[in-house]
This record gives sequence, C-alpha cells and structure tokens, in this order.
Amino acid sequence: MCSGSPIAFGLIVALVAASWAVAQETTAPPPNTPAKVAWDAGQGRLSLHYHGAVVLDALVVARDGDGTETRGGVTMQPTVTTEKKVEQRLEFRLSKPTDGVGLVLRGTVNGSAEAFPAETLSEAQNRFPCIRTSAGLSRNLRNNAVYDRRWDWVLFGPGDGATRITPRTERENRRAFGVECKGSSLQLVFRPRFYQKHKNLQYYEPWTYKVWEGSITGFCTWWAYKGGITQDTIDRIVTVFREKNLVDFGYTYLQIDAGWATGSSPEGYLNWNKKFPGGPQYIVRTIKKAGMKPGVHTAIVFRRGDKIVDGMAKKHPDWFLPTPDGSVLNRGTYTLNPFNEAALAGLIRPTYRGLKEQGWEYVKIDGEGDLMAWGYRQFPEFFKEHGKAPGDALRRLTQAAGEELGDDIFVLGCWSVRPELVGIADGCRLGRDGFGPAEFQYFNSWNGVVWRNDPDHCDIQPLWVKSRSLPWYMECVDKKPTDPKPDAVVGPDVSDTIVRPCAVSMASGMLMLSDKMEVYEDDKNLEGIKRAAPVLFSVPGQLYDYNRIESDRVRYNTRDNLQRLPEPRLHLRHPHLNHAPQYGKQPIWWMLEIDRPFEHWSVLARFNWRKLALHWDREDRPAEEVRFADLGLSDREDYLVYEFWSRRFLGKHRGSFTAPAQTRDTGLQVFAIREAREHPWVLSTTRHISQGGVSLLAEAWDERGRVLSGRSAVIVGDPYILTVHLPAGFRLASAEAGGEKVEIANQGETATARIVPSATKTVQWKMAFTR
Repeated sequence: MCSGSPIAFGLIVALVAASWAVAQETTAPPPNTPAKVAWDAGQGRLSLHYHGAVVLDALVVARDGDGTETRGGVTMQPTVTTEKKVEQRLEFRLSKPTDGVGLVLRGTVNGSAEAFPAETLSEAQNRFPCIRTSAGLSRNLRNNAVYDRRWDWVLFGPGDGATRITPRTERENRRAFGVECKGSSLQLVFRPRFYQKHKNLQYYEPWTYKVWEGSITGFCTWWAYKGGITQDTIDRIVTVFREKNLVDFGYTYLQIDAGWATGSSPEGYLNWNKKFPGGPQYIVRTIKKAGMKPGVHTAIVFRRGDKIVDGMAKKHPDWFLPTPDGSVLNRGTYTLNPFNEAALAGLIRPTYRGLKEQGWEYVKIDGEGDLMAWGYRQFPEFFKEHGKAPGDALRRLTQAAGEELGDDIFVLGCWSVRPELVGIADGCRLGRDGFGPAEFQYFNSWNGVVWRNDPDHCDIQPLWVKSRSLPWYMECVDKKPTDPKPDAVVGPDVSDTIVRPCAVSMASGMLMLSDKMEVYEDDKNLEGIKRAAPVLFSVPGQLYDYNRIESDRVRYNTRDNLQRLPEPRLHLRHPHLNHAPQYGKQPIWWMLEIDRPFEHWSVLARFNWRKLALHWDREDRPAEEVRFADLGLSDREDYLVYEFWSRRFLGKHRGSFTAPAQTRDTGLQVFAIREAREHPWVLSTTRHISQGGVSLLAEAWDERGRVLSGRSAVIVGDPYILTVHLPAGFRLASAEAGGEKVEIANQGETATARIVPSATKTVQWKMAFTR
C-alpha cells in the first residue's frame, strides 16, 4: 500500500484527468477500503488514489525560518484501521528534527461536483461556538477537510488553523481544492464511507440519490388548525397568501394536514370527507392556481375503526403481523407486514400512486415513530424467524410508498429521526409535535447532505403558559390558556415573528408557517417571514453536530438516554425514538457563507433566546467583541460590517468588530461581513437576511466611468434598498433601476438607492458616483 517508487507516482499523476472522468461516469459503489498511497520520499511527492481517481496530489517539504523549502528528509508513517470504520492516517515527520524547521504539505484535492470544504472538531469551536453553513463553496479559514458527498469520503488535515482549504476549479462533474498544511509534524486522515460507516447511517448511499436543494417554504395547516380545517379554510389561506404576496416572497408550498381523510385505507386517503365538497381535486386545483404547490399528510399506521381496514384484516390476516395469541390487532392498531408484497399492493401502493395521480407535489408520511416504538418492536419472534430487523420493515414499507411517488414529489418523513428513511425521504422531522428553535443544533451535519431538516412547522406568534403543576413553560396549542388556570402567560411577542422564521432560514431548514390567518392579515407580523424566505440551500460548514447527544445515539446504536436534556412531555422519551429536544441551551451564533461569481461574503446571526430562568423572557445582552479569526476570517484584512435589522453600518474593521448590545426587545442581530474595497460596493439589501444572497444576482464596478451596476430580484410593493459603502471621497450622484423611480441619499460612509417595485421582477440597476 505504501511505495517509494517515483515511477508509480508518475503513472498515477499522468492518469489523473482520465481516471477522474471515468470515476465520475460510473455509479459503482465506492469501496470501504483505504486509499492507495504513492510516496516518493526523495522528492516529497504524495498521491492518494481512491475509487478510480486521484483524490490528492501533493508535495511535502521542509521549511526553515527564512522560508527556504527543501525536498527530501521527510518520513511517512501510514496507519490503517481496516474494521467496519476504515480510517487511514498518514503521519509525516522530519528524518532529523531541527529547531526552526517545520513541514509544509501543499497540493490539490480532487472531488466530485458534490465535494465541499468543511471543518472537523477542534479548539476553534471551543473558542467560538457556532453553527456554520455555506451556500456555495466555503472559503472559511476554519476548514481543514474536504468531504465528497457523492462518494462519501472525507480527507482532512490538522485543525485549528493548521490547514488551509481553497476552492480552485469547478466543472460539470468535478471540483478541485488547494490544500496547505503546516506544522512541526503533519497528519492526514482519510475515511471512506464517512457518513455511512463512521456516522452509522447504513442506508446512506449518496451515489444513488441527490439532496433536495429547493427552498421548502410555505404553510402547513397542522399547528394552526389541527383537524378543524375545511374547504373554506383552504380558500382563505390561499386568499391571504395571494393578497400579501407571500408566494412571491417564496412561500410556495401549502401542505394540508389532519382533518380531511375518511380513514387510513387507500379509499380513506383518496376520497375526502364532507367538509371538502370539491374533494381533493378542488384543493389541488385551487392551490396550484394560486401559484403554490399542494402538499398532503398521510400516515402508515392502520387503526381499528376504519371499516375498510377492519375488513381487510379479516379477509387477509397474513397482511398483518400476528400477536402471540394469533390476533392481528395490537394495541388498537394493525401492524402491516411489509415483506408481504400483497399487503403493500393492497394498502400502501394504491394510496401513494393515487396521490401522485391527483397532483400532489409534497407528501408527508407520518407514523414512523409509532411503528418503531410501539409497532414492530412488539413482534420479536417474527423478526427473529425471518432474519429481519424492525428497521428493515420500516424501510421496506416507506420504500414502497416512495416507489409510487417517484423522484419529483418531495417526501417528508415524520416522527422521530429515522436513519431507515435515508435515501427515501427528502426531509425528516427532527422533534416532537410543536416548534422548538433548539432543534437545529442537533443533526446539523446531516442537513443538506443526508436530507433536509424539518422542525415540524414554524408558528410566529407562540404562547407559553406555566402552572404550579409544571416545572417548565408549555407552549399552548390553541392560544387559549384556560385549563389549567396558568400562573403565568408569555407571548405573543412581535420579536418572535422575526426570531423564529429567521432561525429556520439561517439553519437552511424547512420553513412551513402555521398560524391562523389573522396573524398574517396584520402587516406588523410579516416583516420576519418576508426576510426569512426563501431559504437558501446550504451544506454544513462542520462535519460534526453542534450538540451530539442525539446523533451519538445513532452513531453508537444505543437506546439509552445518554445525556438527554429534560423537556416537556417526557413520556415521548422512548428508547427507540431519536428526538431533537426543542428547548434548552441554544447556540447564540450562526454563520452562513455565501459564494457568488461576483462576491463572497459572510452573514453572522446573533440570537437572544428566551430563557426559562427569566420566566421565558429574553435578557439584556452587553456588547461583545467578535474576533474575525474566531469566525474563520483573516485577521489581516479589512472588513465592512453592516447590521440588517437596525440598518446600521458598523464601520470598517480589522482583527475584530463589536456586536452592539441587545435589549430584551432585540431577539436577533444579523451582520453582513464583506471584504473592504477601494471603490463603492453593496453592503446590504433589504430583501432578505442574507443581504444579497436572494436578491443580488449580479454586481460589477466600472472604474473608468465610476459606475456600479447589477441585477436584483425584487417583489411588487416591497421597498427595496441597496446600501452601498462609500470609500473616502466618493459620493452617489445618480441611480436608475429599470424604469422604476429611485430615491437616493448619501449618509457619510454609505449611500442608499431605494425603489418600490411596480411588479415582481428582475431589475437592472446602475449607480453613478463622483469623487
């Protein structure tokens, strides 16, 4: 596996382009084996060959204090763990250690079109705990790894600033990254089947499916209306969303939840009750006519009382798992035998085939938690006899549903984070019923890689109650805290209308609103949801989870509670359910990198969460210095910092900036951090908290004409403001924007151009400056 032959190295390098092209054309599963190593000690040349491609081509040299580099005199010691979790380590040392002389590894990492840079856990996270994501390729200096999602391998060097990963080229089927590591000694680590084996996601085969990258934003009837929806309810939702232009802002899905089905059989799901005289055809047609995509809730639990299911259980008892006494009824439900193809053909396939034919574009499949906690677990003898596991049964059942729905319909798995659904579900609900902003600190390394994370819904005007019988505040579902009589009531609060949707947006989660329509009819409640949507698709900036308590249950295949946090509804803490707690200590800092052809910038969010110790209120938070190096930015560059909600330019900074104090009424600050330029450049836009990530489509500076130009996506009637930095001596003289009336203003170091769009469209804009 280790060779000192320069000939072997030369052959591998010569075949890089050809072998990479071949590797990308095949869908053969990547092997769970170490990479092949070619090491020329005399020249310090290194290459790693895996799955038909050269994933690393590098040079390792000695460098003295004057910067002189010398080849040779470096030893490599390989170590390989070849059990289930293959890990390959290459350690480099000087043959003769000398004071003031260190090692430098410099080269190129080659990956597929789904490869991206990220960081592994290091002291950097201890110094500045945060959750990092990236819309586009990250250039963050905390990165020390490249993860190739398509082939599920990771290669990383030493962390905490000792490794630098730089995106170089991006083509249709490949990406290349520059890598440089420095230290007195160096260690590279290669792990094949990283998520599948090292995170214990046995069904994770990313070479067989793509992550759903579109924004999953819209409305879900679940929390707002429960089972009380009618056809008139849907008509009103559509009317409000159209009148408030929320569809234009990105809220394009409308998912119908409980209250319409007549049973759990195919007939029950495909034929709606009398509250919907137009039937599912009318609902689908109405939603699509509004420019939205229709979604629907289903469940894979078959309960007693559905006459059709009761009849099938009598006629086809072999379709269901029998209890020891021979009955097919267990705890009031019938547990389907998914290994019986006739059972799938009778109860599963017709339902989901019919939903597809009706025109649904989003299907929520509920009940996985029920089956894993109280369904399949009750039949150990059956699984022992058939050599199967309960997880195999859940996967086969949902797989049949997915086969009928196809790849074009978004599938949401619901109730408990189920690894068995990987590759079938496009999204998965993280926690129990209800919205909890703490959920996104769990499984954050899965989002955008395995699937899309779902917080159940997002209601923007929550209400919490506390009674003497409860040690915590319980979120009130119906917003009428009358029973039991509470000691305290908290909310609603306008700050929640901003914090909650923006938390989902920063996390790149599924943002499905769920308040009664009266909330959205009041314009004072809309600013937060307008600025949070659409949700930018992002990949993790970290290959670890911010809070690993729940994902470690999956990783180590444990059923105990480990260090699980106390929270309401403790009875849902079943050993076979993986639930992200909704409340508790939450991350204050979230960072999103945005990479565009014309610019790369960072968005840093600072949350001021409600706290139980403050009777579910927020606290006054002092100003805080933020070091750019802790964020993974250079401490040698000048950065321009702008806060979104206060529309305040915080100035040009090097080394650090100060985040202003937050009062109890300030739930969120969002800072855009851009590299300073010698000419005017956009600092921020008002359309979205990404401050350009959604609306800014192009930007260019003409030095000769002193003109800044670009393109922006704008919403009808929504004031759009471009805030531009003015270096010393510059002044905004005029502006135009596709025929729209433009108001300009100069404010010292910044200038603004404001329009109120006459239509939802893309506008070409141009600003002229004097100096």
